Amino acid sequence: MQYNLINSTRQGLVEDVLYNCGLPTVSASYSSYSLADITRNINNAYLEVVPLIWRSAYKWRYDDSNATDLPIGYTNLSASQQDYEIPSTSQRIYSVSRKNGDDYIPLSQINEGDFIGGTGNPTGYCLVGRSVMLDPSPVSDVSAGLKVVFDRTPTLFITASVSAEPGFASPFHKILSYAAAIDFVQDKGAQDRLVAMKARMENAMVAFYSHRNIQRTPRVKPKNNFRRYI
Repeated sequence: MQYNLINSTRQGLVEDVLYNCGLPTVSASYSSYSLADITRNINNAYLEVVPLIWRSAYKWRYDDSNATDLPIGYTNLSASQQDYEIPSTSQRIYSVSRKNGDDYIPLSQINEGDFIGGTGNPTGYCLVGRSVMLDPSPVSDVSAGLKVVFDRTPTLFITASVSAEPGFASPFHKILSYAAAIDFVQDKGAQDRLVAMKARMENAMVAFYSHRNIQRTPRVKPKNNFRRYI
């Protein structure tokens, strides 16, 4: 679902927000609900949707479909340098590896108090704030010597966005417009209706992402229903 089609088909997310607020789907409605406020509220909802997808996705990692690269970061290792900054867009770290010839060797996550110190080939790491701390510190410089695999924040909208779309499955895009409408409407009945519609769509989205990997779907172990009789 494209972001803002108010000057063409009027079938975008922004127009859906206006419609659910009971406002005409024309730019004149911005005087009641500004485009800046709509964009901010849609982005806030977007930042809530992505962690929901992360928690429900099973054996198929989600990444924003708007991204043009993989959620993998590389940086150079410097001799005796222990601290390396994590990419600013990263939210969760999956793995940290160091370069060894043409391959990368996974490092073990350890507690900072378990560091052996000194220099050598790093074998462990810990996460501190927005940094990866290596142990031991690298003994030499290595180009693209550190590899970090991570989850990252989505590509957010700006007020000038037109054809841009949310980076998750299209059947659930209206979660964002429902959320932005909820932030605006004052009528309790209308608000409750939108909350219920948003919740139903969120539940459907969770079901979709938890079963998206057909060959590796989660299995629920049957509960033992045998009763003990005395």
